[in-house]
Amino acid sequence: MDVAILALPHCAASSVHGLLDILTTANYCHKLAGNRDAPPLFKLNVVTPDDHPVKAYNGSAIVPTAARHGLAPDLIVAASAIEAAGSPKFLDQQLESQAAVHPWLQARAAAGSILATACTGSFLLAEAGLLDGKTVTTHWRSAEHFRHRYPGIHLEPDRMLIDNGNVISAGGATAFIDLSFHLIERFGGSALASACAKLHVFDHIRQDQAPYRMFAGHRSHSDDRIKQAQDWIEQHYAEHFAIDEVADRIGLGARTFKRRFREATGETPIGYLQQVRIEAAKHLLETTRQPLSQVIWASGYEDVSSFRRLFKRTVGCTMEQYRKRFSYVVPQEMPRVSVPVPAARAAT
Repeated sequence: MDVAILALPHCAASSVHGLLDILTTANYCHKLAGNRDAPPLFKLNVVTPDDHPVKAYNGSAIVPTAARHGLAPDLIVAASAIEAAGSPKFLDQQLESQAAVHPWLQARAAAGSILATACTGSFLLAEAGLLDGKTVTTHWRSAEHFRHRYPGIHLEPDRMLIDNGNVISAGGATAFIDLSFHLIERFGGSALASACAKLHVFDHIRQDQAPYRMFAGHRSHSDDRIKQAQDWIEQHYAEHFAIDEVADRIGLGARTFKRRFREATGETPIGYLQQVRIEAAKHLLETTRQPLSQVIWASGYEDVSSFRRLFKRTVGCTMEQYRKRFSYVVPQEMPRVSVPVPAARAAT
């Protein structure tokens, strides 16, 4: 199948070159498994908005291998943008630089091309009006921006990859790897995907982004009372209090407080508190060797079993698994014990 990798200004160079590397490996493994003279499974080309090289985020130049309008690809993959993941300013700039490719994407979609994105590439398709009625994912850090900009598109930011058939989206800056293996499995079969994964020494089945996501409460609203409540919760999460007490502190009735909190933040007050406490526990798991029970108590929970269930449901893994994956505290070495060496026996 013909594949066009769309390199955009300030894209992650790895998302272009990585796709090329992994899909080229698929062609290699495909030939090994069958006829060595068979055509490649993926015929790969790199295209750019104006057929000229684009400057990647790392400063390198990505050179197109074909003219965009001269291609009729079966699959188009849009590369991701690093800065756009975290800042509305960079996101707006990125989307403005992509507008020229909208008519081409729309024409190719109408002709039956499959469209795929990694990371913030989902914004490109949304801006082009190609995600109506679709369920998509994007980088977890861009989820709030995506929901605000495209309220009519169903977003599931905890998922690593979503395949709608003619639209495929992958979340996270390195999700082009997951996307690559998914494409190999979909168009070449699971055996080929497994062979490629072994060559790249990569576990090609990652289900979600939840373990990587950091909670940051939504604050781009204009309700000052609710911002006061958010501040208080984030400062006192380790204490034991009822949500109604927070309402009293900011001078609102309980029902009004809960309604306004959800309208402003998209979360219920208790859900917000739980997220803050989970984030505190994640920080302690990453930075300390405290026993798990102490981590839970320091995060504001007394019921250890209840918090363990909440953590796994929200983060997608157990507390032990999270610590093993993300802790950057080097365990202290065990003290060395000097063992006396027995004296050699005198020669007889």
